[in-house]
Amino acid sequence: MKKLALIAVLASVLCGCASMKPVLSEKVKKIAIPTFANKTTQYDLETGFTNSVIKQFMVDGRLEVVSRDKADVLLEGTIRQYLLQPMLYDVNNVIVQYKLKIVLDLKFTDLATGKISWEQKELGGITGGTTTYNVSGGSANIATTRIETENEARQRIFNNMAVACLNRVIYGWENY
Repeated sequence: MKKLALIAVLASVLCGCASMKPVLSEKVKKIAIPTFANKTTQYDLETGFTNSVIKQFMVDGRLEVVSRDKADVLLEGTIRQYLLQPMLYDVNNVIVQYKLKIVLDLKFTDLATGKISWEQKELGGITGGTTTYNVSGGSANIATTRIETENEARQRIFNNMAVACLNRVIYGWENY
């Protein structure tokens, strides 16, 4: 019985390691990432989001971020939804915690052929691009938690989803 359990653990570990192999062709060296489209009513999301994605690709270093005319592939994004909801109130009915959700759609095109390689709706699935943040420490439950602004919470989402964009392009992972 112990041998069977050990074999199962080893098989799952080996399968997990196999999924770390990039699915992107070795011929692809350069990527263009134009400013994402913003289909929300929230002003100026596209610049910060696009910059986070570009920075993530530059830090990773496997693909050079270049203009479209010099690129092998094109990564386009559309910010489709921006939702800010109160989540927690204090005893005086003042909001102390919000939930922020940003929905991003991606499209990846091979510029040599002009064909769309893949499209991803709602990157990260149902919970991707979602976070909560505290605007006050007034509740006993969150008295020791960090206070944040909406912009700081938004930047955390941008950074997390930038990693998800990179993983989707390099490894083919649809969720993070």
